[in-house]
This record gives sequence, C-alpha cells and structure tokens, in this order.
Amino acid sequence: MRLTINGEQVSYSLEQERTLGEVARGVRGWLAGAGFLVTAMKADTRDILVAPAQEWGSIEVWTVHDLDVTATHTGDMKIDHWSTVHTWLGMLRDELRQVTGPAAGFAPASPPEAPGALGDLLLNVPQTLEGFVANPFLPRGSEAARRFEALFTGQDESAVRAWPAERVQRATAAIDELRAALERRVEDATHSRDALTRCTGRLSTMLAGLTEVSVLLQTGRDKAAMDIVIEYTDSVQELIDLLPFLPPDAERGRLLVELMPVLRELVGAFDARDTVLIGDLLEYEIAPRMKAIMPLLEKAP
Repeated sequence: MRLTINGEQVSYSLEQERTLGEVARGVRGWLAGAGFLVTAMKADTRDILVAPAQEWGSIEVWTVHDLDVTATHTGDMKIDHWSTVHTWLGMLRDELRQVTGPAAGFAPASPPEAPGALGDLLLNVPQTLEGFVANPFLPRGSEAARRFEALFTGQDESAVRAWPAERVQRATAAIDELRAALERRVEDATHSRDALTRCTGRLSTMLAGLTEVSVLLQTGRDKAAMDIVIEYTDSVQELIDLLPFLPPDAERGRLLVELMPVLRELVGAFDARDTVLIGDLLEYEIAPRMKAIMPLLEKAP
C-alpha cells in the first residue's frame, strides 16, 4: 500500500495492522504526535472520513493500493483562525465607522460591501465569542473580550445604527485592542523560534529573582515577591502557548504542563501567606523542573 500525506509519498511500515481501520488509526496517531490533524483520508477512490468506520474499517490492507491523507498542523489552524477573526473584526470596525461617520470623530470609510453587511457581521458575534474561548489569544487578565461581548451581545443592525457616537467610539476601541492582540499572537506564532528565544531569556533572568522571593517575604515586601511570581507564571504560560507552533518534544511539553499546577499552588500559598509552603515549592518543585526544562528550550530547533 502506498501512503501519501499532503501529496508527498512517505515511508510507512506495517507492523501488526491487517485492516484499513487499524492503519487509519495508526496514521492518525502518528500524525497527532507530530502536531497534525487529519482532515481527509482516501483509500483508493473511497473517502473514508465521510463514511461510518464499520463500512470500511474491516477492509484488508492488501486490497488497498493507495491511502491519500490530507493533514493540517494544529498550529497553522490556530493562525488561520486568528487571521480570520482579525479580518472579521476589521470589517466590523469599518462598518461601525459608517454608523455616525465624522460625527464620531472618524474620517469617512469605504462604503459597505453590500446592503446589510453590518447585520451579517453582527450575526456572527456569538460564533466569534466562542472562538475567543476555544482558541484564546488575549494575555491573562485582559478584559478586552468581556468589553466586546458587553457591547455587541444581542445587538442587531438597527440597534447598532442607533448607537450614540460615544458608544461607537468605545466599540471601535475594543475592536482595535482585540486586533492588536491578534497581531501579536500571529507574529509570535509565525516566528515561534524568535518568540521562544525571548521567552527563554526572560525565564533565565527571572530564575535568580525567584531565589529572592523568600527573603522578600521575610522582610515584609510581599508585593515585590508576588510581582516576581506573577511575572514568572505569565512567562511559563507564554511558553505553553508557543508549544503548538514548535517542533514536538514530548518531554518538554510534559514538564511544562506539570509545572503549571505547581505555579498555581504557589499563587495560592501567597494568598494564604504560607511562607513555609512558598519556600518549599520554590526549592523542591519549581527549581528542579526549570533546571530540566531550560536545556530542552535552548536546544529547540
């Protein structure tokens, strides 16, 4: 059986697989491990993803000549989604500028693409908000999505066209904030190696600061200590956000995912002012994990 992925023939050795269903599961698992999602699969002329598995799963492999697979990297899917949302928000912003025009402080924009374009865009607000949750892009603590939701939820075209200039300005500012965040995420995702280098550099610098946390707490400088921990936690989260755009490394991903609950426990220890637990977490949980993670980050291709 000849296996092609995205039009390229690849070497694939059968082990215990005897049926098409077993091969399909194996190929999917193999690609998932490399960060790819299978979007289409054809066995000769049969599109097996659109048919129930019981119709083709038991077909013997030796009867199949070609297995053609189409797969998309999950990182590329995220970037595509963010780019689509960025474009949609830009169209919504341009339509808003038609609502009150110069009276709202805007120069006239280009005419709407078609009558009712604003209404069509507003119909997509619930789906867009779901996308914010499914594929997040905002930094921790940002209220931009909440402001956008409060402004647009339940609003139809007639309601928006009746908005006062002040609300149009607030809505446009919320959109611009979202689009700026999307641009930053797409930039980091597209140039993930550069983003990783910056993030790793910050973490290396902050490692020394972590050793000062216990001293800061003992001398009553709780805010300074908490600022260090929050900045460090945010940087680790940034690393995790970059993982879908980096070549897969199971050990690196495992260590980072295991680190996040420890960091949340550390923040909880701060809230409880448990200095003993804070010291133990920093010395026995966080420091050893970071010593193991840093070489894996520095060698990432």
